[in-house]
Amino acid sequence: MAQIRERMTAVRASISDITNGSFSDDNGPHVVSPFGVELRRVVIVGFVVNKFYREGDDAGKKRFESITMDDGTDTIGVKVWGEEDASILEGVKESILALVIGKVRQYNEEVYLIPEIVRELTDPNFMSLHLMERYKAVLNRSGISLPDTEEQQQELLPTTPSKTVSGKLANDIIAYVRLEAPPEGIPLKDIMAYFEKKGQDSDKVQTKVFNLVAEGVLNEVSIGQFRTSDM
Repeated sequence: MAQIRERMTAVRASISDITNGSFSDDNGPHVVSPFGVELRRVVIVGFVVNKFYREGDDAGKKRFESITMDDGTDTIGVKVWGEEDASILEGVKESILALVIGKVRQYNEEVYLIPEIVRELTDPNFMSLHLMERYKAVLNRSGISLPDTEEQQQELLPTTPSKTVSGKLANDIIAYVRLEAPPEGIPLKDIMAYFEKKGQDSDKVQTKVFNLVAEGVLNEVSIGQFRTSDM
């Protein structure tokens, strides 16, 4: 029986973690950041500083669309080809703050991202939250533990949770987390495993969890640990 490869978990990263890292195609495309963290599928938060669009043509050249993201540490391209994939960037405008989940790729020495989701963020505090969680993750992966007090955690949480959530999967995730999460939060891998058993794609579940965090409905109380914002 062929071995089933474990799905990649998206890792919080700053753009400079990706652009200043070492790219390799060994065992699949990935970057090893300057801190030694392997980055294959990442979450970044930054501003859209440029957008480019090119229609396909009769010569076989595919439709191409890209945005450039800037988080203050560096910039990186987010690129899509073809009608179906290019739809991910439809409606994305320059100057917005956005969350991007995507896979690391390289072409002609340029490292870029192929996005799975690009979502506009309306709370500017979310960028600080993201970079703080990324910083904590780097320290923890380096063997340095950080004490988390309730006060410190609350300072990092979004302050304006959304009251309305659409979609059955989103509501099922909220209900599950509300029921199962202890005070320290429930691990993302447990949420993904639970819904995968119910026939959901684990990548889709992970993306939905990050969506709910961006909306303020779920809180990431520590690295990879989630609970509802009303707990």
